[in-house]
Amino acid sequence: MAPWTTSWRWVREYLTAVRPTVARYLAEWQTQATAIEHSALRTQALSSLTTKQFHCEGGGIFSSPSRDPEQRLLPFIVAYQTACDYLDTITDRGPSQAPDNLRQLHQALLDAVTPGKSPEAYFRSHPDGDDGGYLTRLVTRCQTEVATWPGWSAVAPYIRTWVNLYIDLQVYKHGPVESRVPLLTAWADRHADPRWSLEWWEFAAATGSTLGLFALASEAQAGPSPSPDRIDRLARLYFPWMGALHILLDYWIDQQEDAQGGDLNFVTYYPSQKEALKRIQWIFDEALAASTLLEDAAFHHYIARGLLGFYLADQKARQGLRSPSCRLLVQGGPLSVGVWLVSLVGRAP
Repeated sequence: MAPWTTSWRWVREYLTAVRPTVARYLAEWQTQATAIEHSALRTQALSSLTTKQFHCEGGGIFSSPSRDPEQRLLPFIVAYQTACDYLDTITDRGPSQAPDNLRQLHQALLDAVTPGKSPEAYFRSHPDGDDGGYLTRLVTRCQTEVATWPGWSAVAPYIRTWVNLYIDLQVYKHGPVESRVPLLTAWADRHADPRWSLEWWEFAAATGSTLGLFALASEAQAGPSPSPDRIDRLARLYFPWMGALHILLDYWIDQQEDAQGGDLNFVTYYPSQKEALKRIQWIFDEALAASTLLEDAAFHHYIARGLLGFYLADQKARQGLRSPSCRLLVQGGPLSVGVWLVSLVGRAP
């Protein structure tokens, strides 16, 4: 089958199989979120399910029927991404950014990928009390799914490393304003490979993506003996390149919104929009190059090009960022433009 034909099959599967199934699982979590007694936490849980649904839909691409015929990976993707989005909402809009509170809350994400680990009292340092077990149920659902993966031992070291970095990111970037950049800079210096030639905020962006985790989860779920070489190549693709592309695009379209809310935005650390555009284009090229080392390169090319179309279809990218966003879209080629057109369906003008 020709590469373009294959790519459009994945687009079709995303629309007809992934999105509807994600919506069904999210509806189940919405029912549970509605039962949270604490009004602020209930509002934050429901808000994250509504406004960040597209995160679960995007991650669901790894559960396309042609790759995961029974979509067995999807319950984990939805539960884990929902936990991330819920915690992000609590962290952004909650009453406490104290580092101890942030780290205790995000311990849930590490427990979620640790089968057999007893859930902790994640809200014990949170001023709002707790959510009646909603976050804990997300954690245990993830654990239940992970425990069934025959190839878990091959991917666990990578996943746990990435989750720990994700937790660090959330603690540092949401902590006291005056300490954010010094902490993030020192942290990036400790963990980033100098050969990547990434700025500290580009490394930080890479740690904020869940795509690599879902890519390796797909390998672990598919069989008992995933090739160590393949796992390593996948890991090198998604961390840092695909992850950095993913999150920088997210920040790219959120620049105005974050400025109004006083939120940290990694794209603003570039000296100019021109330089930001140049670096995102370079990271996109690196992702494509790393993808070519895999036998299913076409699928990962589809993800990289799809990220451009998916994010740049957002109305925020079609307003103040129209011209540079168009240049990014053109770099992605016909597939990016096609995904952009498909993504416009159902979005606000």
